[in-house]
Amino acid sequence: MIAIIGILVALLLPAIQSAREAARRSDCKNKLKQLGIAALNHHDVHKHFPTGGWGWRYAGDSDGGYGRKQPGGWYFNILEFGELGSIRDLGSDGDYSAITPNQKLMAKQRIETTVSLFICPSRRGGGVYPYVRTDGSEYYNADRPEVLGRNDFAANSGSKFPGSIWEGPRQRSTTMPEPPDYSDFTTYSTTKGHVSLRGNGVVLGMSEVKMAQITDGTSQVLLFGEKHIPYGEYDTGTFPGNDQGWDLGFDTDVCRWTKFPPLADGTDFPPNITGEDRVSVFGSAHPAGCQFVLCDGSVHTVTYDVDPDTFVLLGSIADGQVVDQSEY
Repeated sequence: MIAIIGILVALLLPAIQSAREAARRSDCKNKLKQLGIAALNHHDVHKHFPTGGWGWRYAGDSDGGYGRKQPGGWYFNILEFGELGSIRDLGSDGDYSAITPNQKLMAKQRIETTVSLFICPSRRGGGVYPYVRTDGSEYYNADRPEVLGRNDFAANSGSKFPGSIWEGPRQRSTTMPEPPDYSDFTTYSTTKGHVSLRGNGVVLGMSEVKMAQITDGTSQVLLFGEKHIPYGEYDTGTFPGNDQGWDLGFDTDVCRWTKFPPLADGTDFPPNITGEDRVSVFGSAHPAGCQFVLCDGSVHTVTYDVDPDTFVLLGSIADGQVVDQSEY
């Protein structure tokens, strides 16, 4: 009898696991849909998609508005449009020019907050994670957090990430510095045409990308998607693309690029993805593929074997090429 029960369990277990994963994937898809709607509502109000912020040493500033002067990244900028405005408002005193002790304390509290909307259930549950960085690189406008609210989604910043702009402007006083100037554009060719790199995504450092600039069409360009994190690195805080939380400026924790196709979390990096490129990749814990919300608000799954040139084009807002959904 026990043997029969064991056989039945063995037969049923894969189906149960598959059903659970399907439910988690559906939940993840719904979260991406909500993020996309929040970004589109942001565009309706502010006439541009959420900015990418200044760099990883800056948290959001509740008094910094929504454009170039906002040091915080896209997660921070969509809080209000995801019915999370109370989190955004932590530390607000109406004075953008000064960085006060209370603002830094409240920013720390925000950094330590987990937002379920930002989490893929196939990868992790709720809760916070220890902040383990020991290199002395602290936030300029926030106290050092003890724990972090993590995130599993990243914005489309284009085809190739733009070098070392991660820190943001140096901050050595209690006065907010001027926004940095990010401008670095190069080009290269694919089998599908000429593509501009670095400055061709939707969310970039200091960006204020408008719908009208997406000349390829909003159904042709990725907005947000799942970011790749290797198995074994979900909780450690040592992988550079998962060592901070959701509340920071332009950085690989919250932005990724389409230079390489998405990877399954359990997949080893191929030989052509080395060094800092390893933290620029989209990817997922879902076996079926990596999910994205496009600039029109629709959600699609991109398979792991997508043609690399096709995926490059999905990251560019104005390459002049048409990508059919059957290609990914």
